Amino acid sequence: MLWVKTFLLILLLCSIPTSALLAQDNFPQHPIKMIVPYPPGGTTDVIARNIAQALSEKLGISVIIENKAGAAGLIGMAAVAKATPDGYTLLVSDASIATAPSLYKAMTFDPVKDLVAVSWFVTVPHVIVVNTNSQIQSLNELIALAKRDPEKLYFSSGGIGSPLHLAGEAVRTSAAIQWVHVPYKGGGPAILAVMSGDAQVAVPSLPSVLPQIEAGKLRALAVTSPRRVETLPDVSSVAELGYPNAIAMGWIGIHAPAGTAPSIVQNLESASEAILKDPTLRKRLTEQGGDIVSDASAHAYAQFVAAQTQGWGKVVKAADIKAE
Repeated sequence: MLWVKTFLLILLLCSIPTSALLAQDNFPQHPIKMIVPYPPGGTTDVIARNIAQALSEKLGISVIIENKAGAAGLIGMAAVAKATPDGYTLLVSDASIATAPSLYKAMTFDPVKDLVAVSWFVTVPHVIVVNTNSQIQSLNELIALAKRDPEKLYFSSGGIGSPLHLAGEAVRTSAAIQWVHVPYKGGGPAILAVMSGDAQVAVPSLPSVLPQIEAGKLRALAVTSPRRVETLPDVSSVAELGYPNAIAMGWIGIHAPAGTAPSIVQNLESASEAILKDPTLRKRLTEQGGDIVSDASAHAYAQFVAAQTQGWGKVVKAADIKAE
């Protein structure tokens, strides 16, 4: 009966790829987990929850946000990079995926090799802010003060190598100025430092300080984008003020583990492109300070992240930043 056992074994082996293909064709069959590599309440988390809700409705399956914070986003990114590449564990990716390679030399994963772009939703500029009680009324006045008396200008960030720090370094090097860098443990404390007067300037992401700007608690000097943004139409961009090298954009997208089937990536990509056409979602994301991308495709996102990785690498090297 050896031939019978051999025949059954062949049938079993042949059925494995067929089952895998059927699972891909029927994707998704159960809830999808999207990992946000930061604590709840931040820019990435807030925008991701709106996206997850819209994707849930589009795919007809629950899309659950899981916050896996720590090590400046590396813990959450590593968790997705090492996850089973079946489309059910995704990363809510942002600027950290592009800054990590130049900041950290001993990571447990490679963002380029171990993650694959799926879709792209918004870009998010940073904004140069000062206390409304400050005498600084414009970016040019800030630069003049920094050149005149750099030791009296305290710049607060969310820590060495954080997005706030890197955005500030882009501004500082572009304007050829110096200031005193004061790193805090997170973006929230860095913003509070400016509001309390312990620091004079910060360069946080726009969504994180938009309520304070609108409430008159912080003054926006410029947005670090190529053009003005819809939510702050009266605030100039660094590009129009003559500092194109100060452009520092954050963004929100989705990555999956490398090895995820192309059909699954395409399924998620198509769903993402579809929800970005929904006026309700577009309105929410815009009100939160996001700028909806014109091309949400995986190809466009991969190209953008590659360019940003190269650009931030130059900033890190020029400023000789050593991550904490």
